Amino acid sequence: MKIKTTLLKFVTLIIDAFVLFFVVMLSMSMLNAIQDHPFDLFPTIAGSTFLIVGLLVLIISYYLFRIFKLIDNHNFFTQQALHFVRMVRYLFIACSVVLLAILPIAYQAADIDDAPGLIIVALGFIFFPSAIAAFISVMEKILINSIQFKQENELTI
Repeated sequence: MKIKTTLLKFVTLIIDAFVLFFVVMLSMSMLNAIQDHPFDLFPTIAGSTFLIVGLLVLIISYYLFRIFKLIDNHNFFTQQALHFVRMVRYLFIACSVVLLAILPIAYQAADIDDAPGLIIVALGFIFFPSAIAAFISVMEKILINSIQFKQENELTI
């Protein structure tokens, strides 16, 4: 069991590094756009959106590492694990809501470059965390049923 969580921790760190690299690059790009056009509001909104999403990803990783620790200690089917899973789901929903702020920028860029597919790509970025949150919601229901089953078995013993 230790090997599997170590692999999960490693994969989580790689995903975090990729997301943070992506966030830093986009934020730097937006900061350069702010310097070129200081009175344009869209780059400021986009830069702050990407920084907030980066912070939310770090918080999600923190809760994932707490879940991995519970798995290592064989305490996953507890109310504490359920709380962590709920927090991860809420944070993914928050990421999706925060990413809604990039739609005006995507629309403006699609209008300037005559690229309507850019809006579809932006919608993909927005709804991807929502899809993950829906999957986590299903897993949360399974966890609730498992916790109830475990408590019923403890009462009969």
